Amino acid sequence: MSDDALLSFLRDAKEHGISDESVAGMLRHNGWPERRIYRALSEYYSGVLKTQIPSRPGSVESARDAFLYLLNFITLAFWSVALWQIWDDLVRRWYPDDLAAAVGSSLREDIAWQLAIIIVAFPVFIVIHALVGRELGRRPELYYSPIRRWLTYVALVLSAVTIVIDAAVTIEAWILGHLTMHFILDTLALLVIGGGIFAYYLLTIDPPQRRPQ
Repeated sequence: MSDDALLSFLRDAKEHGISDESVAGMLRHNGWPERRIYRALSEYYSGVLKTQIPSRPGSVESARDAFLYLLNFITLAFWSVALWQIWDDLVRRWYPDDLAAAVGSSLREDIAWQLAIIIVAFPVFIVIHALVGRELGRRPELYYSPIRRWLTYVALVLSAVTIVIDAAVTIEAWILGHLTMHFILDTLALLVIGGGIFAYYLLTIDPPQRRPQ
């Protein structure tokens, strides 16, 4: 279906009293992207109202949104990796590897840098996350922001890759008979952190009304 055919379909649907939400839902169900659906709706209402829909002069706001989303994901990566590294240091002390060199430094020395990253990055992440949530509540159209969706899908891909590699390495260790308590606990931590990030962003990428119940 071309854009002209899509616009013709919209006109016919509106003449029969079908709501915008129902029309958009049908088109999404049939594979139409959000951008083309709402572009066609804009053209339809421009014709009906005999005027152009004003564009939002939002270059500054778009740059601000990009800054918030980037900082949100960067701080997420910082504190989640640091958290796993702290867990790895703890497990290494609880279940030392006989093949590894003996631990010569104190636990405080080993995890000082990771703790510093978490102390700095986690509060920033919480504040930025709250700001993003407030903006999404105030401007629901941001759920369809290309910047937000691209970065969210990047986070989903990275966390999915982490889970897949984690599972593959675990299976390899099981086949070779190299499974140790240290290895198992490290693997579970990666699964929990990566799986938690994946589940959260998968469930929040769309507006609440479009999420599966």
